[in-house]
Amino acid sequence: MNKVAHLTVFLSVISAIAGGALAWANNMTAPVIAANNLKQEKESLQEMYPDASLNDFKQVKLDTDSTTIQKVYTYEDKVIFNMSVSGYKDGTTFLVSINKGDGTIDKYLGLSNGDTKGLGSQVLDKPFRKSLEGKKASGQLDTISGATISSSAVTAGINEAAGYVKDVK
Repeated sequence: MNKVAHLTVFLSVISAIAGGALAWANNMTAPVIAANNLKQEKESLQEMYPDASLNDFKQVKLDTDSTTIQKVYTYEDKVIFNMSVSGYKDGTTFLVSINKGDGTIDKYLGLSNGDTKGLGSQVLDKPFRKSLEGKKASGQLDTISGATISSSAVTAGINEAAGYVKDVK
């Protein structure tokens, strides 16, 4: 019995030390990771608008229950939504810029896609991007034949974002 109690105490102490070390490491790296993620996101925004500086994009708070809208930025007379939608498998993360005045899609940039390579991943490609730009964000948008689930999720996300454009100050 004494041996069991001794092992229990020993394992508890080791677990507490390991847990404390993990918490400390997380506490030390979390701000660096957050800063790197923000920098990477702003670089993606700058890829959409190469003439803009990183400080031209202003993050705004949007009061919404949406699970697909991750962040919202403004740039000139545009609202840029960082969206994450479910697709066939793992879904798609993208940026879509919508003009405040007429509600058209100014720019679209696919960031990542975990769906089927060659089919679902077409939502990251230039032909899909070009098929969206200039169209009414709240209207009927073209999907990709063979990748209907992935592209339909993206177009549904864009339609959702269009409903929030007027709420962005």
